[in-house]
Amino acid sequence: MGEPIKKVEDRRARALAAAEACAKMLKERFGVRRVIPFGSLIGQGPWHGRSDADLAVEGLQPGDYIPALTACWELFPSDVELDLVPLEQAPPELKARILGESPVPTNPLEALKQEIQIELRQVRRVVDSLEGFLRHLSGVPDEYQSLSIGGLLHNFYNGVERIFERIAVRLDADVPGGSSWHTDLLRRMEHPWGTARPTIIDRALATRLMDYLRFRHLFRHSYAFELEWERSKALAEGIGQTMARLQEQLQAFLARLPEWPSEG
Repeated sequence: MGEPIKKVEDRRARALAAAEACAKMLKERFGVRRVIPFGSLIGQGPWHGRSDADLAVEGLQPGDYIPALTACWELFPSDVELDLVPLEQAPPELKARILGESPVPTNPLEALKQEIQIELRQVRRVVDSLEGFLRHLSGVPDEYQSLSIGGLLHNFYNGVERIFERIAVRLDADVPGGSSWHTDLLRRMEHPWGTARPTIIDRALATRLMDYLRFRHLFRHSYAFELEWERSKALAEGIGQTMARLQEQLQAFLARLPEWPSEG
């Protein structure tokens, strides 16, 4: 279950104070033009116990990005993570949201639909990149190619998990906690959540996605030379089909949601 509301709001207040200090530091030390907080930090989505602080920055030199990110992290409380987004590199949909050109809908369901569509477009880019990589692959990938494939598989599940987390935040009003939260979140998507929402994905897709989740864990805890092609081959070659099933089931879920729960 989530943290007590008072504790969550205190965490948000500390994050906002840190964001102000970070903006001041970035302008003075790195000469950036603008720092724009966005996302749940400023109320564009529900703030919960694991929300991070999203800051867009304009005018930050690419070579200064890591030093600036490190300097900002030093200003943030240890229980708040930071995502620093160069405005010039943000995807068009995200940039429009950051700049207020595409406001977050006030209706929670419409806001969720928008968030899911933005994430799906990003995940689709990952899938397209991996499929393009495989088309040009000749033979068994070497160590460096395996690392690239593994990184894309890692990014794929990261995006999928962000979608599920947004659903848990906006509809379930509860995000799994503890050391097994990644697994618990995926398993939750197989089932309805009271009267708040219907099932999101079927068992077959959940089982398939569990393989991507487990590979992500392997990737994070392995050296590049340990990434054997046979471990990731089926996941890489099947990613297009997995993506198609995910999109289909998410769209069906969103179409069904306004009538949930059905009467009778």
